[in-house]
Amino acid sequence: MIGANATGKTHFITQQFCNQDVDILNVYDYQRKAYDEAGFDKYIPVDVRVECLYKANQMHLSDIIDRLLQGRNVVAEQTFFKAKRRIAYIDEIRQRTDAEIEIYVMTPTDKQWDQNIKKRELSDNLSDLKLQLQEFEFPNPSEGFDAIYEVINGEVHLRMDQEKPEILEQARKEFLEEAERIRRIRLKGK
Repeated sequence: MIGANATGKTHFITQQFCNQDVDILNVYDYQRKAYDEAGFDKYIPVDVRVECLYKANQMHLSDIIDRLLQGRNVVAEQTFFKAKRRIAYIDEIRQRTDAEIEIYVMTPTDKQWDQNIKKRELSDNLSDLKLQLQEFEFPNPSEGFDAIYEVINGEVHLRMDQEKPEILEQARKEFLEEAERIRRIRLKGK
């Protein structure tokens, strides 16, 4: 389950999967744990934030794989704006399990999104959050998904765009470059 803040991910998960035997793993819980372990609450230095986000994603992915290996069905809540992030997860899951991977992408109308923001009493406004979407790369079947669903105001639509295999090489290259930057940050901090 992916989407920007206040797009309705958690609500949709509750509505869609509440009567099913699934484990729900929200990356935000892992991020909070990583920040707490690092000793930070609200004001987190950028280099620490990067390290915590990396750690949270690793813990999240590890738990997803562990649960899948135990034969559990998993709903993972993430933002995953970039193909490189999704592909890193999918590659690891595919190496370790034969799980079917479906992705639901939250794309509410502006009206619904604005209502969600107000309901959650977020300090962000719709235009601020929409700026984040300029970075969003809609999932493509080439990334390794068995099915891609677009969720618009709670309605689920199968959306399997034309495959773009060229995104795989670029995404893996970007991910490796990012991993190297994080490694350098870690070395600098020691």
